[in-house]
Amino acid sequence: MGSRRKEQAGEVQRGRRGVGTSLCTRMRRRETGEFRNFVKRSVRERFSNFRLRGVCDVFAADDVSYTSHDLLGHRSKILEIVCAGGLIFGLTDSGVCVAFDMDSRCRRCVLNSSANEVVRSLFHNKSNKTLIIVSVYASDAYSSLRCRACRLEDLRLGVADRSTDLFTTESLKWPGFVEFDDVNQKVLTYSAKEKVYKVWNMADPTAVLYSMPDLHISEIKISPGIMLLVLNSSDRDGQVPLRILSIETGQVLREFKQVVQQGKKIDVIEQFNQKLLLKQADAPLAIVDLLDSTVIKVPNKKFLTPLAFILLYEHQCFLAFRETEVLLWNFRGELVSVFDDHKLSFPSSVDDHTSVIFITHHQDVIISLCEESGHRGWRLRPVTIHVSHISTGKCLARIDWHAVNAAEITSLSYNEERGDIIAGNANGQIQIWSN
Repeated sequence: MGSRRKEQAGEVQRGRRGVGTSLCTRMRRRETGEFRNFVKRSVRERFSNFRLRGVCDVFAADDVSYTSHDLLGHRSKILEIVCAGGLIFGLTDSGVCVAFDMDSRCRRCVLNSSANEVVRSLFHNKSNKTLIIVSVYASDAYSSLRCRACRLEDLRLGVADRSTDLFTTESLKWPGFVEFDDVNQKVLTYSAKEKVYKVWNMADPTAVLYSMPDLHISEIKISPGIMLLVLNSSDRDGQVPLRILSIETGQVLREFKQVVQQGKKIDVIEQFNQKLLLKQADAPLAIVDLLDSTVIKVPNKKFLTPLAFILLYEHQCFLAFRETEVLLWNFRGELVSVFDDHKLSFPSSVDDHTSVIFITHHQDVIISLCEESGHRGWRLRPVTIHVSHISTGKCLARIDWHAVNAAEITSLSYNEERGDIIAGNANGQIQIWSN
């Protein structure tokens, strides 16, 4: 699945990551490679017979050159894993980021430029084979985002001090932000100081495609080929002004007002091709066709406001996450599938629950932490890594991580090039499970 991730500026304390990133947006943050030699294999075959191949330890003291690094003194949990260019990048809760070789599992380099840098997030830019590092620094009380790009080729050689600063003209202090959209190969920034949005070309992140002044823009939603601008409005007329732009040029394609129920908070508003999805508090889900203005309504009792809402472009459907449940819906308002034996489990130590949910590039499989059923007499049911087919809801595989390490799993990823499931735990270790 394409990636879309947003990092919002805000003051953070040393030793913990910042807040301000929405659950739905961070769910879209995942970046993966392309299918290669196993394209023709069935989904079930791809996800069977997993065995632990090895473990990478961010805080291991097995290399003298790294033991003196100030950042590696205290263990913390893995919150994000990115696989790119034959490397595994593990980002910890304390803001330490380390690169490992996928084959040898040897540590290549620490990505932090100094002990004063706290890495907030990572993004694999496939367009120019770089890793974009989003960080905050002690010099400004960790209040402004800074972005830099490192070539994967350099990181493979263990060279982390060669990088290119990005978006240096932008003030990314709160409420400023940077958002990466892998589907359209674009980057969206908002400079709070200048009150202007800018769209950049991901192939050349130094190139600004166009700018948009912050004129009554309440929210921006990005879909394949377009941007949906939700504009500010008074609640008195019961209408929300919307504007649809071309993501490539910024040209306005359509402006209209959407009727809403006055006094009810808008929980969800998304656009997918000609469909507009609108969900207000304690109200039905409305699926509006923008071409003929027809509306399909799904009753509130049947479709409660989800915790996260993911559009699946490959299947013309969307996933709704609510508490421990995942449901697949189509744009006719029909429930397509319910996942078998799939009660989501979220680690108590993790604030961002999307860290333990991964959807593959082709949007055919979801990998997540789930409670195991069928264990009568257990007060707390064991938690395993579940691999489920999205279209059918069938469970394809389970991985019992308890068998190798009792430390709680805190992040999940999947290497599409090799077919490996990557899991990070609360001790700062990364497990590689191979088929």
